[in-house]
Amino acid sequence: MMPLPGRPLSATAFRIDGEVFLFDCGEGTQVAWRAGPFSYRALGTILISHVHADHIAGLPGVLFQIAFAGRTEPVRIIGPEGLYPIVEALLTIVGGLPFDLQLEEVGNGASVELPKGATLTTLELQHRRTCLGYVVDLPRAPEFLPERARALGVPVQHWNTLQRGQSVGGFDPADVTGPPRPGLRLALITDTSTFPALAPFVANSDLLVCESTYILDEDVDRAAERGHMTLRQATALAQEAGAKRLWLTHFSPKVEQPRAHEPAARALFEHCDIGYSGLHTELSFP
Repeated sequence: MMPLPGRPLSATAFRIDGEVFLFDCGEGTQVAWRAGPFSYRALGTILISHVHADHIAGLPGVLFQIAFAGRTEPVRIIGPEGLYPIVEALLTIVGGLPFDLQLEEVGNGASVELPKGATLTTLELQHRRTCLGYVVDLPRAPEFLPERARALGVPVQHWNTLQRGQSVGGFDPADVTGPPRPGLRLALITDTSTFPALAPFVANSDLLVCESTYILDEDVDRAAERGHMTLRQATALAQEAGAKRLWLTHFSPKVEQPRAHEPAARALFEHCDIGYSGLHTELSFP
């Protein structure tokens, strides 16, 4: 939550089939990005949780980098109420961009279509100003059954269309596909105190990226006052929600060595990592 030597502000980038997304953009995000595998050219969607500086002040530098990478396609910025005036103010130091910037304010419970067939769902969190949590769902098409298609006499040229879920030539996708298959779910939660609606919102996440601003139990009252969580609260959320993996992030500057607390975190939730710059993984359909 405060940039320190060797410890930049928290931000999360993810990629779906070549399309790159960024969640939050504090100062210095463009520097930390350089150590990762993603291209600025492919960054088309930026999600902002809220407009506190540690989550949005790095936007001008990132937009410069996207432009420098040669992108001309539109870039979309999605965030809560209050996004417009803050982004417009930040843009006064950017100047002209070679792409259109599309700003989109969304509210609690919104459902937004993202590129590559993904869906974004929002939940208003409990913080000191309007803040959104995000869940990104990537559906998986049911298995295509070629034997059934041949038995029904479906022309081969229709197979791809039917597999994409579209009817064609008098045939329905259900005629030649198996039962529904689970997709992938990524949950992005910061900044917030804990509250009952949070676990159902992030339920069954393949990866839950969650704030743990205050590590120690002795800070639980301070966390509640300031709209944040402790390590114990974040791991309890992952446990209750049935998350498969948990990454903790957004640590207070008073937490001098966050990764020293990883054994304690894993004692509470086995599949937990303390976030650090460069932490990465790949999520695959089961």
